[in-house]
Amino acid sequence: MKFVGLISSGAMAVALCSAVPAVAQESASPQAADNEAGAAIIVTGTRRTDRTVLDSPTPIDVYSGEELTKQGSADMNQVIQNLVPSFSVARYAIGDGSSFVRPPNLRGLAPDQTLVLINGKRMHRSALVQIGANAQSAGAHSADLAQVPAIAIKQVDVLRDGASAQYGSDAIAGVINMSLKDGSDGFSGYARYGQFYEGDGKDYQVALNGGFKLGEVGFINISGEYVNSGKTSRGVTRPGALELSQEQPTINVPALAQRYGNPKLESYRFFVNGGFDLGDDSSVYFFGNYGHSFQEESFNYRQSVNSTNFGKNGIFNDYFTDFDNTLPGIQSGAAGGNVYAPNGYSPITRDYTQVSTCSDPLVQNWSCVYSGGFTPIFFGKIDDISGTAGYKGTLGFGLNYDISGSYGQSTLKYTMNGTMNPSLGITSPTSFYLGKLEQRETLFNADFSYPWEVGFASPINIAFGGQYFRESYELGLGDPASYAIGPYTGNLVFHQDGTPVLNADGSQLSVALPVGANGFPGYGPAIAGESSRNSKGLYIDVEADITEQFNLGIAGRYEHLSDFGSSTVGKVRARYAVIPDVLALRGTVGTGFRAPTPGQINTSSIATTFNPGNPNAIEFMTLPVASPVAQYLGAIPLTPEESVSFSGGGVFTPAPGVSLSIDYYNIKVKDRIGTTGSRVIEDADRPTLQSLGLANYATVNEVQFLTNAFDTRTQGVDVVGNYRLVTDSLGTFSTTVAFNYNKTKVIRVGVDPISGGQVISDTRIQQLEGTLPKTRVVLTENWSSGPFSVLGRMNWYGKYKLYDDGAGLNGATFVEQSFSSEFVFDFEVSYSFNDMFTLTAGAQNIFDNYPDKFDNRAGGLGPVYATTGGRFTGDVYPDASPFGFNGGFWYLKAGFKF
Repeated sequence: MKFVGLISSGAMAVALCSAVPAVAQESASPQAADNEAGAAIIVTGTRRTDRTVLDSPTPIDVYSGEELTKQGSADMNQVIQNLVPSFSVARYAIGDGSSFVRPPNLRGLAPDQTLVLINGKRMHRSALVQIGANAQSAGAHSADLAQVPAIAIKQVDVLRDGASAQYGSDAIAGVINMSLKDGSDGFSGYARYGQFYEGDGKDYQVALNGGFKLGEVGFINISGEYVNSGKTSRGVTRPGALELSQEQPTINVPALAQRYGNPKLESYRFFVNGGFDLGDDSSVYFFGNYGHSFQEESFNYRQSVNSTNFGKNGIFNDYFTDFDNTLPGIQSGAAGGNVYAPNGYSPITRDYTQVSTCSDPLVQNWSCVYSGGFTPIFFGKIDDISGTAGYKGTLGFGLNYDISGSYGQSTLKYTMNGTMNPSLGITSPTSFYLGKLEQRETLFNADFSYPWEVGFASPINIAFGGQYFRESYELGLGDPASYAIGPYTGNLVFHQDGTPVLNADGSQLSVALPVGANGFPGYGPAIAGESSRNSKGLYIDVEADITEQFNLGIAGRYEHLSDFGSSTVGKVRARYAVIPDVLALRGTVGTGFRAPTPGQINTSSIATTFNPGNPNAIEFMTLPVASPVAQYLGAIPLTPEESVSFSGGGVFTPAPGVSLSIDYYNIKVKDRIGTTGSRVIEDADRPTLQSLGLANYATVNEVQFLTNAFDTRTQGVDVVGNYRLVTDSLGTFSTTVAFNYNKTKVIRVGVDPISGGQVISDTRIQQLEGTLPKTRVVLTENWSSGPFSVLGRMNWYGKYKLYDDGAGLNGATFVEQSFSSEFVFDFEVSYSFNDMFTLTAGAQNIFDNYPDKFDNRAGGLGPVYATTGGRFTGDVYPDASPFGFNGGFWYLKAGFKF
């Protein structure tokens, strides 16, 4: 933890900021705030158009577009995390696609259990099914919030309550609704430059927004953003690479064998929002986006030859080349077949501490090509596009209608450089196109509402409608060399006379090099393809103020999915003003569902990874649940998740500009979808895997697949307090404190049909329950006076634990390490000129705090090597840290508005 001597001073600074309103109140008469805390109109969680945050029967937070842009990050995931304590997102250093599409968690639940809306319409999912993420996110298939630039947003509503009955599948944890800017004149924008205190991660951002009239009755609002973020490095070189470079300085071992940090990123994103007033209370509207990003990350280093304490990677084994097969009719030079050597040939045990010269035509070795080892570089290119058009209005008798159609598409293409397909031999290409993932969604909505006057304190608002939703998921082929099953895998070596060629230990010589581009094999014909499904839904949502003090809402939804049948869910919500305008109680109870997506059902990947304490690389596969190999290992078909949730709390508004809300929630998710623990492949399994058609049966070490054979219960408390004070002489103070306590417990685990044991491992259970901090506090102070404004923010993260497979203490089948609670402070100062130009200087994590390092405790996640200060993989800090691992970041920003 890099935070010596700074906690007390930081806490004092925030305390002083928070204390200023009290001093100001004594020295100046408070005036009515223009925008009192909780007065914002909400557009989420209700179909009425007159609800405010404090009137809502469900807990909801509302953030203005200005709050989103008063930060040093361009990533919407990070922006929301800095504001909402129950929202968390990690930065994965080496996480395959999860480094490119970050998976957020709301209330500790999976990313795809939070529904994301744009202007009230469902945002399409990312092309990525999360595999390399934490246990809460592994297997999830959700929207990519990073596609939304903050400058395009007018308001964000974060509904912290299940809402499947109102909005459909996915809304188990809550709903995030982003309303786009709709101004019809004026320009605004800013340019920002920043970098981390370490001097890397240089970050450039340019964002622009403009509104234009379209004739006399229309408008269009356009937003655009360009971001260029440099990579960071917070790890150390691998101990094997360091030792090898010292022992053999002439073989070109890289000085930093692999990089552990943020990926390099370049992106540009555009949003458009517009419409035409057609008169007679009717209008047409349209909005959409296009985003493009290109990112780069480092994979794990492969050591080429043995050093004193560290062994070479298995792909640097010598392999026998079949060049002299003269026996007719005998399969040769093909995966799974036999290869033949001249009679009398005996393998020679070579000195694996030396780089091969490849001078023997019978024996080749990849160290001829990569003498100092190699580190694959992984690239992801994302193209994201969507469009929505609709027609809405009010008929003469009061019926409101909104008819719309939407299309969204996310495409993620992978490439990789500086590697090879080992099974092709040393003539293999070293750069590959690995294939693409693509998610396509088509959505049609018909929404209606009618205010029925029956003599209650308000009309009964009757909302009803229907939805048609179709989604498709495609795995596109990589180039043939990226997935080819070359001649040097799965082969036994014989002499020409049919006798086996034996090693010195009496075992038969074999050729078993890995298949496909090393690090991430491309998508081949065996897994490439497209799958789709459609669903139809109907809903009704009725709400009214029964009396001036009592509000009641009831919602129900029916959906039929082409692949999972029908589901019906409901929700009841109520609010009672015990003391009108001062104290109100509120609560909800509801059921929800979320069906597995075509992407989840068909996702597949292969990666090279490492287990803690073991320097040997392993080949790790994620298989579709319907694949014969997954079923052999115990996979069963996925089924929809179901939830039951309830919440209860109160809202206290003792004075203008002051509010406090407290809400308890309890969410039970049945048949929750996630990844299983690792299935270790034994040599006895390999003949069966070969017969089932697994291309890399000879080299795969561990396998996992998706399952929904476990239930969880998530409980917690949200506390949000706001205080806004306007003074005559000391400016305006806005104080917000937000607290979240969240605990997840695995309450049921299914039985593995093959082994009879748990379908998920004890390690995975511990990860689900302990990876995220249970407690978080966000304290924010905004002060403005004339041209000056200051923002101070304190984030406090509670302690958490990380777990992995391994031999732990007291017979445990997992290893673990606890990480301490941390404070992180942000600070920003702005000065405006003529209400048109603004200069800003700020810092995030201003005191340069880091998470605890990995250590060598017994039963922990080590070892940490004294020669480097890092683990075998070169990491020093956990990338699951809730506030990152890069330290402090400063930035300068210049903005304009006219």
